Amino acid sequence: MSEAHDQTGQNNAENFNLDFGHEIEMEDAGFAFRPIEGFELEIDESIYMYSEGGNVEIFMLGGLIEGDVSIAELNDSLAADFMRNVGEFDLVEAGKDTIQGITGFMDDIHFSNADEEGGGKALICSPYINQYFFILVVTSADYWQKEGHKLFDAVKDQVHFHPLLTQNNDEKIIQKHPDLTLETYQDILPDEDFLLTIEKGDSSFLLAARTFTADEQVAIAEIVGPGEQQLYTYDPQSGQFSSSIAPQPLISTKGEVVFVYPNGDQQSLRHGDYRFNFATQDGSPLQEVQIIIRTSRALELQKLDLNFWFASHDPRLLEPDYPEQFVKQISKVLEPKLSPLNLAPGKVAYFHPTQEELENFASVDIENDLADCSYMIAESVENNRALNIGLVEHLLQGTAPDISEIPAVSCGSPGMIIAPSSPHACILINWSFFQGDLEQMAEAIIQQMVIFSGVNPLGLNQQDQSEVQALNREVAWRLRRHPLFYDAE
Repeated sequence: MSEAHDQTGQNNAENFNLDFGHEIEMEDAGFAFRPIEGFELEIDESIYMYSEGGNVEIFMLGGLIEGDVSIAELNDSLAADFMRNVGEFDLVEAGKDTIQGITGFMDDIHFSNADEEGGGKALICSPYINQYFFILVVTSADYWQKEGHKLFDAVKDQVHFHPLLTQNNDEKIIQKHPDLTLETYQDILPDEDFLLTIEKGDSSFLLAARTFTADEQVAIAEIVGPGEQQLYTYDPQSGQFSSSIAPQPLISTKGEVVFVYPNGDQQSLRHGDYRFNFATQDGSPLQEVQIIIRTSRALELQKLDLNFWFASHDPRLLEPDYPEQFVKQISKVLEPKLSPLNLAPGKVAYFHPTQEELENFASVDIENDLADCSYMIAESVENNRALNIGLVEHLLQGTAPDISEIPAVSCGSPGMIIAPSSPHACILINWSFFQGDLEQMAEAIIQQMVIFSGVNPLGLNQQDQSEVQALNREVAWRLRRHPLFYDAE
């Protein structure tokens, strides 16, 4: 049911004399919007606005993502469902756009019917975990050419998102992985004490703190261990930093900061209370803090599942048998490299991106595309307790004219699991760089796995991924307790 707020719209010259009314909250759809004054408005489970005479139509919809559909596919299907009532139409992939700082996929729309021709845009994004927002604007051809793009931007500027609670999601994951405890806490104030209790028998924990937007700065400001032991302090304002458990401040400008413990030499997970404080750039609340606690002695063989996502135009990847052969071969190459340390690859799966995802992410600029690519991979996979590996055609760093290719990169240090919207959910391997050399590719996967998992026994600065992260017995001891790994049966 919708709810009207007291905020009134203001006339904005940039919105070419459009006036927006009171904000309306769509509680069950995950967004709020302000309607255009003078437009007809129909509210059901979706929003439909249209101008007098019907030469401008606006449609908005939000909700939870169901099944294995990607948001790019959902964008096409929702746009097609709406446009079937308008006339003959074409949807053309138009790259990416942002709404409230969230990157989404966009289609250009061209249509014709007995009365008119027209144009428009459709945009979809995933503002929160397993959640989507869709907006479509179509107008007559003359209006679209003159004012349509401004109208589209003005309307989406009046949209704000809120998370939808997914009850029982944590319980389902716990049932699937009985050695894990998963807890999610929402709307945490950055300066309030966040308490995490570790019980006897727990072997590791992973914490991720996320802001409401993907480009916001967030940091862990303090960690106090059992017995009020000061483990870590960091003041983003002054830069003052002191820590016995992290070699550098735990801070991110990508809307998520992640910490795994134990992560280094001479560290042990004591049972008791761990107290955290956080810091955001403007003091705004955190969207959520997610905790994964693993309970396992991890003494026997530990396995790691792998998800491969093929984003390359290499014609071999379109052959019926090649992807299956590849994942089997790379698994065989990894086995002897891991087995001396009582580690092994587990279940291995592979996925293909949609055509739109392929065009956007075959070539990845690690500065601008890394988080978006991670989102796309996480939405494609079925097994969330796995290392997601994107095999992309090119991995680029730097700015023109100093652009170079790199062999591999990790999206996070450490990476998050069981969180599809995390920008820290994969590693990327440069497919063209290795030219089919599986030995070298396997070495790159192992090195990025160590970086991704946040294991740092030597105190290396893992923000500099040029530093070698060797897999040895000390590193393996930490890896074996990371929530990505599990006891082999």
